[in-house]
Amino acid sequence: MKTLTLTLLSIVALALPSLAQDDIHKQWFADYDKAVAAATAAKKDLLVDFTGSDWCGWCIKLDKEVFAHEAFLSAASEKFILVALDFPRGDEAKAKVPNPDRNQELSQKYGVQGFPSILLITPQGEVYGKTGYQEGGPEAYVKHLEEISASGKLELSKAKEFAAEYAAAADEAAKLAIIERALIRLSSMDPEGIGAATYADVARNAYILDAKDERGLATRTVSTLLELGLTNQADKALVGALDPKNEKGLLEKLVMAKTESIASKDELENIVAEVEALMAMGPIKDKDLAKMFVANLAFWNHRFLGNPAKAKTYAKQLQELAGEDPGYAKRFGDLVTMILAADDTNDEDGGDQ
Repeated sequence: MKTLTLTLLSIVALALPSLAQDDIHKQWFADYDKAVAAATAAKKDLLVDFTGSDWCGWCIKLDKEVFAHEAFLSAASEKFILVALDFPRGDEAKAKVPNPDRNQELSQKYGVQGFPSILLITPQGEVYGKTGYQEGGPEAYVKHLEEISASGKLELSKAKEFAAEYAAAADEAAKLAIIERALIRLSSMDPEGIGAATYADVARNAYILDAKDERGLATRTVSTLLELGLTNQADKALVGALDPKNEKGLLEKLVMAKTESIASKDELENIVAEVEALMAMGPIKDKDLAKMFVANLAFWNHRFLGNPAKAKTYAKQLQELAGEDPGYAKRFGDLVTMILAADDTNDEDGGDQ
């Protein structure tokens, strides 16, 4: 017992300089890896708050209504090591973030799309709970965490049992059948749902068992993961090997996925070039994706790239693609009207995103 106590005290002492520095998060870790070490020693899970402390209105609201209250802190600290990973915009707040690159890496790893994002994570990195702002105050939030924790652990347990079943499968036929079940399961679940990443990992075994895509299983697997937004670098590399000319429609799904996470003008220009190169290969297989590509090109050139002539060319192309689509007016009508009516000499915002 004495040894354990010393170990815990040592970890806490090492972590103190990395505790979150704003008033509300003084009892929270700001360094994820040190928090994991503390959680492992304490045999607790982590409650990780991906926040924007100096700009995100809902983050600030959640802080004031829930995280600042002892009723939350005392209850949550019994079960979790509290972690605040901040993504501030002001220089003063940025200076207090101990490892911004690591925070960004974790944000990408866990697919954080908005702030605040609250994740319940095991010390092994398994996510079993996802939430955000909830009204009702600290007591209601603690109850909410208890509910998603219970249901999430159950779903995570089922997914891990599924992975264990694959690992124990006696032969290739049994493994292939389990991969098929994984794809069926993935197609019916929320890609952000608990356990989705585990089912995706099981499905990726298709890349080994059907390495030459003779069964078409590798193609179906990577296609499913692309549609769900569950791709990793291995999946993206496989697309290049399986469908370099977009003959199977995989490449277009990969390029569309890239359009959903553009962070700078340089990235935008690269994506525009990639989309245009894709379209030059031939018609896009998925008609809806074809419309979205052209709509994006029209909007990007109009709003960010300062190229009204190209924007109008793509807007007219979008009109042609839409044809008799009954949903055209609702989805694209306003965009096309705005672009075609714009003054060609108007460079909008000069290309800043």
